[in-house]
Amino acid sequence: MSGMSPDRHDADPREDAALVARTWEAMVTTRTLAWGAGKPFWTHRDGDTRPGTADGSAELGSKHIAELTGEQPQVEAAEWAARIREEGRVMRPTTPSINGLLLANLAAAYIPVPEPVRITADVLQAAGEIPSDRVLQAEDLYMACQHLGTQQNLDVRHGSATGKKLTKPLREPVAWALWQLTHPEWTAVQRHWRKEAPTTAIGHIRLQELKTEREHIRGRLAALVD
Repeated sequence: MSGMSPDRHDADPREDAALVARTWEAMVTTRTLAWGAGKPFWTHRDGDTRPGTADGSAELGSKHIAELTGEQPQVEAAEWAARIREEGRVMRPTTPSINGLLLANLAAAYIPVPEPVRITADVLQAAGEIPSDRVLQAEDLYMACQHLGTQQNLDVRHGSATGKKLTKPLREPVAWALWQLTHPEWTAVQRHWRKEAPTTAIGHIRLQELKTEREHIRGRLAALVD
């Protein structure tokens, strides 16, 4: 969403992909599509959800499985992909999103390696902030973009597409995103204590300690990419 903080709080972008994979696996192996009851939510005003509908399930036929496994084209998916690139939305009626449109088109450009992110990663790796044995592929570098806020994500991807170098205001967030990507154990601990902080004293104390540690880490990274 436009204007959202770059800090994703307890949401790791890799968990998004893992959830999609688990959902796909469940549908293919059980040959069933199941859904929960609709709940009132702000998005229903844009037609994104259907509040008040009952839960249920439906069996999937051979055609559905063929679409899920890529053996047969999925017509609606192709329509949705085109619609997000052309209109900035998937469903109608919904409010078009200019950021969604721009991100979809930059992602569709299939840039082989985001060189500006690679340069920052090399600096961090040379300084020991990224493990020396960690080989970052293009997919890893793009995943780091998913740790950024919407506008930062757009700016980095656009720079990669046009061959522009990262500006100073972008280098530090990209460095921090790369550090989080390559230190999943630290980010997992932070997410854990963030969830515990509102209800336990030890959670609150530990989270404050991690925030201080985070500022020290970001300070080191900023000095490296300044």
